[in-house]
Amino acid sequence: MMNILISVCEAFLSPAKVMLYSLSRYNDGLTVYLIYSSLTEEQIDSLSEFVHRQCNGKLIAIYAGKYFTDVPLSEQYGKPELYYRLLAPYILPIELERILYLDADIIVNGSLAEFYTQSFDGEYVAVVKDRFDFCDEVVAQKKKLGLTEEDVYFNSGVILFNLEEFRKNISLNTIFDFIKENRDRLFYFDQDILNCLLLHHKKLCDQKYNFQAYPFEELNMEEIEANTIVLHYTDVPKPWKPVYNGRLDFLYWSNALRA
Repeated sequence: MMNILISVCEAFLSPAKVMLYSLSRYNDGLTVYLIYSSLTEEQIDSLSEFVHRQCNGKLIAIYAGKYFTDVPLSEQYGKPELYYRLLAPYILPIELERILYLDADIIVNGSLAEFYTQSFDGEYVAVVKDRFDFCDEVVAQKKKLGLTEEDVYFNSGVILFNLEEFRKNISLNTIFDFIKENRDRLFYFDQDILNCLLLHHKKLCDQKYNFQAYPFEELNMEEIEANTIVLHYTDVPKPWKPVYNGRLDFLYWSNALRA
């Protein structure tokens, strides 16, 4: 059994289905929690049917329209759904002990059982260091947030939440207050917030569980199968866009054509 969390608007609904299908190929017993605000009832019903028929799982949708109504956004991410992963400890059923959040721009290429069942070692989340933590842009953003260059900055596209420990130590009001006090400093939005609040409370995991792939990279299927379980299309354009001109869309479409 595996609890999965997603949060998408209409623009990412189709990619989310492809991601979930790729996940289900290697991982059984999925319960998918969707935190949403802008999807229609028909879209949710369609997703629920897809999860049931194509992924052999079930969908539980939770409306969150009253949260994050006044938050910084960007042209690329213009809806508050990208903040909804922050609600996981507070809005999901209290009996859940852990849940795995996955971005929609991801393809799963193997079993996540070992990652999902790992010990948290007392930490609030298990995550993967941002592959480009050393780049000037990320280093500058860390400095802007009050972090040091040596502080590890993680990517928030794959997060295994220790829900009880997170909830016990960080309140939802703490998150709201952080956004209010730092809204002009946020560039990666939820990712910046989590990196600051979890600076000393994260367990770092192998890069293979969130391998950030960029269009210009020349990775072949053999390399991906050998070294990557989660392939994350973090750059733009995304592989499902007609303007995509990279070399890594083959894995996305190999799943999309079956989903």
